[in-house]
This record gives sequence, C-alpha cells and structure tokens, in this order.
Amino acid sequence: MEKAVGRDTDGRLFLMIWTNHDQHDRHKFTQSFYEIDLEEYTAFLDRGIEQGEVKPEERERLIEKAKAPFIPPWDPHKAVVVYQDEGYTLGQQADRPYLIANGEKYLLSCHPYEPCLYITSEGDFQTAVHNAFDPSAVLASFYSGDTVASITGFEYDAKDFCRMVEYAADMGNLNIDDAEKVFGNRPKKKIAEKKPRNEKPPQRNGNPPRVEEGRIIEDERVSAILSEYPDIVVDYCIVKTEHIAKGRNAHWYALVCACRKLLIDDDGEAVWRCDLGGAEGKPIDTAALLAAASEKRGANYRGAFLYPPHGGRYSNKAFDRVNAALFPNGTDGLEAYEWTTDWSEYFDEGHEWWGALCLTVYDKTLDRFVVIMASATD
Repeated sequence: MEKAVGRDTDGRLFLMIWTNHDQHDRHKFTQSFYEIDLEEYTAFLDRGIEQGEVKPEERERLIEKAKAPFIPPWDPHKAVVVYQDEGYTLGQQADRPYLIANGEKYLLSCHPYEPCLYITSEGDFQTAVHNAFDPSAVLASFYSGDTVASITGFEYDAKDFCRMVEYAADMGNLNIDDAEKVFGNRPKKKIAEKKPRNEKPPQRNGNPPRVEEGRIIEDERVSAILSEYPDIVVDYCIVKTEHIAKGRNAHWYALVCACRKLLIDDDGEAVWRCDLGGAEGKPIDTAALLAAASEKRGANYRGAFLYPPHGGRYSNKAFDRVNAALFPNGTDGLEAYEWTTDWSEYFDEGHEWWGALCLTVYDKTLDRFVVIMASATD
C-alpha cells in the first residue's frame, strides 16, 4: 500500500491510496481518494516525519504551500492574462503569446532551436531579439509567480519583460544586451567568470549537459578514435537533423545545438560568451573542407588537426582516419559551410596567433551534421 497527498484541479486536497494486489504484476492494483482538510494534512505530515518519509525541516514549507492560494497547472492552449497594469497586458490567446503595450499589440514567438525572441507588430513588421527568450516558457514562469533571467544576467519580473519587449519592438534586429538598455544601469546577477583555455568543458571523457536532448549524437566509434589523439585541439559535435530548415539556416541551427554543448560547463554556466546572431556562414566545397594545411595552421581544418600549438604533431593518415569515422560513406554526400569566428570568446585565443575555425558539415547519407570548431594559443 502506498499513500500520497495531491491537489485536484480545483485546489482541494486529497489523500490518494494505492493498494497493490500482486507484487509481480504492476497492473493489479486499486486506488482510493479521500478529501482531507489542512488539519488532517498536517497530521499526515507528522506521521511521515515519524516514519522517516518526510524531512522535519520541510514541514512548515509544505504546510504553507498547502495554505497558499491554488494556482491551476499552466495550460499552453488556454487563453489567459498573465500580467496586467495601466500600461501593459501580457497574455496568451489561440496558443500565441502576446503583449499589448500602451495600446499597441505585439505577437511573440520563437524557434525551438534558435535563441531568438520574435516580436511581430500588427503591421507584420518583425523584430528579432537574439539570445533572448522563449515567450511561452516566460509566460509559464510568470503565471507561477517566478522570475526569469536572461543570458546576460538580468532578472526579469513580468513588468520588466513587458518593458524590454516594448523597447525592442520595431527595431528590426538586435541582441538582448541592446534591448536591455531600457533598464539603464540596473545591476545584473553575477555571471560566471571566463575559465582558462585548459579548463574547457569535457567533450569525450565527461558528461556535458544535454541541452538539446535528442539532437546531440554520441557516436562511440568516433569517440574511441578521437581518444587516440589526445593533443588535438579540434572540438567535434555530431548533431541530428530536425528538418526544420534548409541550406544555411539548417547549418546554423546545428551550430546552435553544438555551441550549447561545447561552450557550457557541467554546471550549466557559459564558459565562453557568444552571440550566434552574429555568425555568418558561406558554403564551401569538399576540396576546400579537406584542403592542405594553410600557413596559419589553425586557420583551416587540416592545419588545426595536424599542428596543435602544443603536444604531438599528427600525420595526414591520422587526419584521414578521423574523417573516415566522421563521414564513413565518403565525401560525395557532404555539404559544408564555413563560419566567421568573431561571435564568441571561444575563438579569441586563436585570433592571437595560431588561428580559429568553425565549420558545419551535413552528411546527406547519414542525415546528420558534424560541427567542427578550433581555437588555441601558445
């Protein structure tokens, strides 16, 4: 027999009891529900403390939570006003977040793999705020009484969010820190300090946070081969295709996913800040992708692999072996883009001397991307 307390959709407290009739068959059970009041709930907590099922220090918090006004679960499809004052109305209607700011209505949206907040005015003019928010997640947080924080460290309540959106609307294209100029010199929360290059987040021997769950592919064969070359400074990330865009935009989405893995540490803090909205890419052919090492060794892919600034020097045979694992069906089905490297602190050290590169390679035969990045100094 198992017991628990929960709320109904109208906020009433219920004691739920499950009775298992066959320990070998989880489908054979009965359930009973009994409405209880606050006094009975308190007694239930005290018994749980005596039996070691509830921590004593949790008692008062749980009682206060039971006393608090009931907030129904967030429904992403329900029309609701999350915040309203004399100037702003922030809410959701027909599955679409919106803001009415001093009489002007804006529809809010984003792309699931693109860190942009889109603000569309009634005249269909669209503004993109890079490295910003998913408005549906923001509304859900405000609905529950929580705040949200931007990538720059600003903590927002609902009115702050309304002010930022109103300020950014009709600007066309800007980054989140530009939109936050509306707050003046208001202090930010502390942002993690940049870590030394030799403290990069683990890639092959650790467990980096899986920000894009299901999109990052862990290829054991590739990992095993890369582990044989411990001195390489090239970072790899294999990304599953979602077919949400084509051409340059599809490559950009793959780069976003890879950066969320490669540029974030185990605590979820940014190791190197970036503005992916500033990344510019151009297509290159396979010959350019696998070209001979350039004089500035880290400025192209082969040079970055063969000539790390410290440690061993690898052969073209080793380079070919790694790429045979990454692209086992050959190079005929590859589509590659080369990206600028002025949009992240990750590349700063390579700009000093050795070189920096960023590539995305789509393998049509495997329907996946390989993101290749490198930057180092002496």
